Amino acid sequence: MDGWSEQRAVSAVPTDESEASLVQRAINHDREAFSELYNRYFARIYRYMRLRVDNQSDAEDLTETVFLNALRAIARFRPKHETSFAAWLFKLAHNAVVDRVRRTSSTAVSLENAARIPGDDASSDAETVLEWRLTVAELHQALKLLTDEQREVVLLRFVEGLSARAIGDIMGKHESAVRGMQFRAIEALRRALAGGKGASL
Repeated sequence: MDGWSEQRAVSAVPTDESEASLVQRAINHDREAFSELYNRYFARIYRYMRLRVDNQSDAEDLTETVFLNALRAIARFRPKHETSFAAWLFKLAHNAVVDRVRRTSSTAVSLENAARIPGDDASSDAETVLEWRLTVAELHQALKLLTDEQREVVLLRFVEGLSARAIGDIMGKHESAVRGMQFRAIEALRRALAGGKGASL
């Protein structure tokens, strides 16, 4: 942990370098490139974790675990398409959550503090943040009606903005299966938010 903490402390200044270039440099053991990827993805991975677990401290620990695992495994990573790195990183995050659930037998999902994420560029958009805070209580209840897989699709697709193909890579599903889960999840959420919380999924 100490070495990684030092690496975080000397994180590279954000650049306009393409992600593909940074990933290739990181694969070639360039710590500065990995540090820049960390800067670009930290807020998104933390937000995903904060939405998946009910405890802020656990979310922070899991986020740290994801990046430590990524640092250890990056030399073996082989991009397949332009969203490969994001999909790979969120797959590591997904696996970290699954491992935690197995250890704690807890599947709690909490959204209450998700709008207040340190370093999240989206937080500067006041209108977006206000809309999120106004709907978070409803979403918190509605998401409880989804299956685990549907909830995962909703978080990755609509909160993190990943493509169906990238989500398929993360979940080990075909893109068409992801789109099917997305459709059913949207319908379930629509019914729930419209007051049809008794409708089956």
